[in-house]
Amino acid sequence: MIFAFTLGAGLIALVVGVTGYRVGREGADPVLLLIGGALAAGAFGAAAGIWVSRRLSATVDDYDMMVDSLRRRIERERRLVGDVSHELRTPLTTLITSVGVLNRHSEELPERSRRALEFVSAELEHLRHILDDMLELARVEAGVHRGDTEPLSVAELLRHMLAERSYSLDLLTVTGEVMISGRKVELERAIGNLLENAKRHGGGVTAVTAARVGMEVVITVDDAGPGVPAAERERIFERFATVRNARRSASGTGIGLALVAETVAAHRGRVECGERPGGGARFTVRLPGVAG
Repeated sequence: MIFAFTLGAGLIALVVGVTGYRVGREGADPVLLLIGGALAAGAFGAAAGIWVSRRLSATVDDYDMMVDSLRRRIERERRLVGDVSHELRTPLTTLITSVGVLNRHSEELPERSRRALEFVSAELEHLRHILDDMLELARVEAGVHRGDTEPLSVAELLRHMLAERSYSLDLLTVTGEVMISGRKVELERAIGNLLENAKRHGGGVTAVTAARVGMEVVITVDDAGPGVPAAERERIFERFATVRNARRSASGTGIGLALVAETVAAHRGRVECGERPGGGARFTVRLPGVAG
């Protein structure tokens, strides 16, 4: 009995000593303090437990304050992005309308002026698309969705997106009856952004596929570009991320792919960037499948 008590006390003292050593080296880790406090309370009475409890309570309070501060900062950034995008749409609409008037009389302009007008028109359209993506991203991150989920045919969804962008339907391969549950407008925008990304930065779309794999629906978009370096394949989905290589220049904002990632996540799925067999990039969207 005495031997067991002595051995138990020795083990407690050893653990408390190791805990104290790690705390001294690594800082006041709340978990280590909790373990040390529990052991100390058992070995040396309630006083040590009260001391550790107070230290742990202070640490938790500091942590909560830090999390609240970070949350408020993120919310301010989201509101700023949404507000700025909204405010910029009015002058942008005015510019697009004015340029549209010029385009109707472009044949009366000299060749050099006509080329400049075409460039300005294309850049204004690109800017409009970016602002729309920023507003949509702010909505998705805030949990404000467009309508309710409904059963959707992936084949119909993809055919519509390809036809809308004047792509050949020969690019599409759908295996079997593939159904998902989702918000059509949001998913159309996400798939559209993958197609736009392939067009602007990947040398064009080479193939679009969809199939049921187990419980998931897997959609892929392949392009003919130089691909994305392995080190950048996760960061490319972050907001405002740019990849300065042969694939993407400084003109890439990362808004479109960030919106894809947020939209897919809101549908309980995930998106990945990989390498297409034979070269180029492959973007893979995985979503929960439903019965047809």
